[in-house]
Amino acid sequence: MDNGFEFLKNLPHFVPPKSGGKRAADFFSLDAELALLKKLGNPHQDLKYIHVAGTNGKGSTSAFIASILKEAGLKVGLFTSPFLYAYNEMFRVNGNDISDEDFNRIFSCIKPAYDQLASEGIYPSEYEILTVMSFLYFKEMGCDIVVMEVSLGGRVDTTNVIPSPLVTVITPISYDHMTILGDTLAEIASEKAGIIKSGTVVVSAQQEEEVQQVLSKKCEGLTIELSYCPSATVLERSLSGQSFKLEDRDEVFETKLLGTYQIKNAALAIMAAEKLRGAGYDISKKAIVEGIRNTEWFGRFSLLQNNPPVIIDGGHNRQGAKVLADSLREYFPDKKITFILGILKDKEVDIMLDTLLPLAEQVFTVAVPNQRTMQPEDLAEMIQARGCKAEALTDADGISSVIQQAEVVCIAGSLYLPSGLVVD
Repeated sequence: MDNGFEFLKNLPHFVPPKSGGKRAADFFSLDAELALLKKLGNPHQDLKYIHVAGTNGKGSTSAFIASILKEAGLKVGLFTSPFLYAYNEMFRVNGNDISDEDFNRIFSCIKPAYDQLASEGIYPSEYEILTVMSFLYFKEMGCDIVVMEVSLGGRVDTTNVIPSPLVTVITPISYDHMTILGDTLAEIASEKAGIIKSGTVVVSAQQEEEVQQVLSKKCEGLTIELSYCPSATVLERSLSGQSFKLEDRDEVFETKLLGTYQIKNAALAIMAAEKLRGAGYDISKKAIVEGIRNTEWFGRFSLLQNNPPVIIDGGHNRQGAKVLADSLREYFPDKKITFILGILKDKEVDIMLDTLLPLAEQVFTVAVPNQRTMQPEDLAEMIQARGCKAEALTDADGISSVIQQAEVVCIAGSLYLPSGLVVD
């Protein structure tokens, strides 16, 4: 049996653009993935989907939706990215990761088709292969619905080969991946809206006016329904969880997920589930309440320990930094935070620092386990230039010492950080 783990990690994440231009996304293509799917009998056409795009909150919203559908008695596939520790996390059925054996077995089913394409000069990327593997696995497992999280953008994302989904979900859209998606909110929103297809219904988080205009134009052109998420009222919030109600609904919802933004993600998932109910799926109010309560999703304002409190958050762009700062102010008012920061060099580092440093007592910088990492020494210099104490760390022992001496710790800056810092 082929070792898919070893093979895939040596491939490029995405097929590089064929040439330059204002937006790299204009030069990406799904042709290699579609060719691979064709050789495998187009398994993606035999499944039903919920498609989730946006800038922030995609993974959490997808997890909420999958949990609700599981509580409703459906067999649910969940495809998300990036993984924190291993590829297995990207393929989940009713909350269970794919096993190593099944991962390698599914990869072995794909490898001959990949080799044939390679002999023709066609080379599907890592994410294209992973996406195709997910279709084979979820079909084999007999999933009733698959929740697909977009990885990058939307229009030319590897997940956008699927047929029209039952529901299309758009989480908050902000600035990220600008070299690929565009420099303005309208350009970025246009790429995200590229997943919207005829025959679907669209539910969206509240958006900036520029984004709303793009979504409205897209949906009007396809004559499909566009609904925005209702407002939520927080009833209780602590480090054990939070409860809330939605506008025009009687139910009280509880979630273990922390962070002020998670209530908005949960509200969006609730709305998506209600749209499915309208499409004939038996999703009771109880299933929605229990699904929200039972959702688990690590790495998004997650509490690692209580004494001292250690929060880890994968926010990695200007909107992610803002909602992280808002959550820290809400949960730890009047306290200075010790940050452990690792950031990729192609992110909006200046804006992220301007947002987070007013909360900082001190900052310790670390490398992200990714080739695009900003060097800890360079990041520390940027922070020091802003008048904040900063020191570069190079080993796990140093991190343990920092945590022991701090009042509140926040590990942040990248979704790739947990795999490098969180240990048993």
